[in-house]
Amino acid sequence: MTCKLTMALISEHQEGNCGDDWKYEVSVKVFHEGLKGEGEIAVPKHTLVPGPAERPHGLPEPLTVFTGECQTELLVRVDLTATEVDLFKNDVGKASMEFRLECPGAAGGSAMKEIEISAGVRESPGILNKNSVFTVQVRFDLVCDQDSVN
Repeated sequence: MTCKLTMALISEHQEGNCGDDWKYEVSVKVFHEGLKGEGEIAVPKHTLVPGPAERPHGLPEPLTVFTGECQTELLVRVDLTATEVDLFKNDVGKASMEFRLECPGAAGGSAMKEIEISAGVRESPGILNKNSVFTVQVRFDLVCDQDSVN
């Protein structure tokens, strides 16, 4: 069965006192008996003040990160690099996570998973004691079509 996995950014927010000029990248690797797909969505520098979650800056288009056969499950590795942009030295935080997404089965179908990934960012130099937590919510949609038989 032929499947397509799409990644879409749902929301972003930050809490803390590190600053409000942010940029970030969410990169993904998809494994199914080896590396089968990868991709990255990069969001450029923008103002993001502490507070509730909001739609991602620039509303990036969903990205297809895997197309191919899916027999059992996909292992998805997600990496977030969040950068608070400063004049002299940027402050960077990184986080990674993995999850498994079951393939729908021989009849085809779809599966969806939403995740939140957060990175801690500390103002440099550390003597200022300024910290933020940057969080992105990401949705993964897996759609599989039953292979046609001729």
